[in-house]
Amino acid sequence: MKKSRIAVISSVLVLLGSILPARAQGSDELRAFQDAAGDRSILFRGQQAAHYIFPANGHPYWSKPEFERGDITFEGNLYRNVPINVDAHAQRALVRFEESLFAVALTPALTSSFTMGDRRFVGMGPGQALPEGFYEIFGEGPELVYKNVYKRLDSSVINVNGSVIGYEDPNYRSDVTRHFAYVTTYYFRDADGNFSRFKSLRTLIRKFPNRKQEIRKAVRTARSQMTNTDFDVLCKTVLNIAAQ
Repeated sequence: MKKSRIAVISSVLVLLGSILPARAQGSDELRAFQDAAGDRSILFRGQQAAHYIFPANGHPYWSKPEFERGDITFEGNLYRNVPINVDAHAQRALVRFEESLFAVALTPALTSSFTMGDRRFVGMGPGQALPEGFYEIFGEGPELVYKNVYKRLDSSVINVNGSVIGYEDPNYRSDVTRHFAYVTTYYFRDADGNFSRFKSLRTLIRKFPNRKQEIRKAVRTARSQMTNTDFDVLCKTVLNIAAQ
């Protein structure tokens, strides 16, 4: 009995010996990453981004796993030309320092706005006009559309590639029983700053009663030129005509 206890304790010590140096090394790398950020250090001192190590079809990111460069306003400070992505499952903005493997997760409450390429986003914290999360903004006029993407982790009971997860997954595996379901929510903001949720293009067009005929004509033209109906593009068409 005594020998078996000694063997168990020895095994635990060996296991701890293998884990602790790895954690220490990871902490050293993270500190080096933060130090290298220089005058951007505040931006990169947040919580390390989540790593989803379990198998699941789809991905947790807003549109694609690759980071895009953009400008971000965090805690009132503007940082330019930063690699950015969005974890749509956790509703966190992700930032990297150049080509580092480390990504830092930023909350919507502290991240007022950012861009990814030519797309614009805003963060909504607790108690603000919309439910907490990040929103892509469509429109250039006084009226805007706010789009939220949430990736819910669900169990797969049938082939869900494309139809349920909302996009085609080139790495789809039929033996994986979980997937990230794609959920979108749209809100209209009028010229006075009031928000209302909508689910159809018809409802959005009704927000502009004096321009309905002109907008409907533009939407028909846009649809005739599209291979697949893209709701985002049609929303932008409505807003573009309304802003003229």
